[in-house]
Amino acid sequence: MKQKIEAAERIISDGGCVISAHDEIILDIVKETVNSGKSATFYVSTDAAAKINEWYWTPARRKALEVEEVSAQERAQIEKELGLKDAIIFSNRTPCQKCGNVYGAFEFLQQGLKAHGGAAVEAVLTMKNAALIRVNPTEVAVCPRCSERITRGGKIVEGRIIGGIEVPHYYGGTRAYAGCCRGGSLVR
Repeated sequence: MKQKIEAAERIISDGGCVISAHDEIILDIVKETVNSGKSATFYVSTDAAAKINEWYWTPARRKALEVEEVSAQERAQIEKELGLKDAIIFSNRTPCQKCGNVYGAFEFLQQGLKAHGGAAVEAVLTMKNAALIRVNPTEVAVCPRCSERITRGGKIVEGRIIGGIEVPHYYGGTRAYAGCCRGGSLVR
């Protein structure tokens, strides 16, 4: 017990928060956060992550968001080029409005490695008893080919996309990196 308290104290001293509750209560907190539109990251037990994913990633939501299984070809590319195995099981795929490059699981992980570094991504993917859940994440999908935000409805002016609605990237499905949940109206 002393080690758990010391670990919690380290997390809190770094500006974090520790909540201890039954999985059903954690699920209620995640649901409330999703529906509020506020952004938070939860590190939860793998059992709690499974319940959150079961609640959030219904077949109807996956269909509405055009989320699909990551293909064997893309999984192989992720493993070969990024060195990540079993990082994401499902993802949406959105073409860049400017250059047509498709932003999917590979591009998302590539952007994550660039932003957070390999050590941070590897630390998440190797968690054994916990899973990361992003709720209403704030990062913006950026095309690696032309460096533009992934949007719909903008206008290309002097080679740049002006306006439009940013298209969220939906992903998840592994034991350790359970994925993201977003509230509000569905953006496709």
